[in-house]
Amino acid sequence: MTPARVGLTGGIGSGKTTICGLFEKLGVPIVNADSIARELTRPGTRYHERIVTHFGPAILRSDDSLDRSGIARRAFADPATREFLESLLHPPIRDCMNERSAALDACYCILEIPLLIETGQWREMDRVIAVTCPLEIRRRRLERDRGLDPEVFRDMVKSQTSDEERIRHADDIISNDRERHCPEHRVLQLHDRYLSEFRG
Repeated sequence: MTPARVGLTGGIGSGKTTICGLFEKLGVPIVNADSIARELTRPGTRYHERIVTHFGPAILRSDDSLDRSGIARRAFADPATREFLESLLHPPIRDCMNERSAALDACYCILEIPLLIETGQWREMDRVIAVTCPLEIRRRRLERDRGLDPEVFRDMVKSQTSDEERIRHADDIISNDRERHCPEHRVLQLHDRYLSEFRG
């Protein structure tokens, strides 16, 4: 039986990967859009070649892998660059996620998709989770963990939909503001609900 699909999304720095890790500890399979993007664009692939042709060899690291941080900065700052990357990569990422989720032997799986709302893929999910976190906490996390420049963070936030819009499309909300909420409890609560609902 094909597992139910729970789409999980949230803004940059909201802690989507952390929340997915909590579900994974409970035995829930995770299909991650960013991981698939990295697979599709590794050296030697046609997508890698297309990106290098578009940006030039300066976008390569010493091992011929893509400078993803540099690409991300340009994409978030320039709508035309973002449109090129999305039109190139979104269709194959989507196809791969569909194939992998359909092949899983599980009651349900989590599809971690940063642009779940923006791309309209939320309509294809059995449930949608929005991970939320105050902007200031997200900014501090990214500065601490990735050394992200505040100006780059602002560009990233502006290029994505708001938490309010994500919540509007979501079935379930997980607050990842650890100063006020315990996401572990909320994840366990949702896991029990999904098992009950999707086992029929």
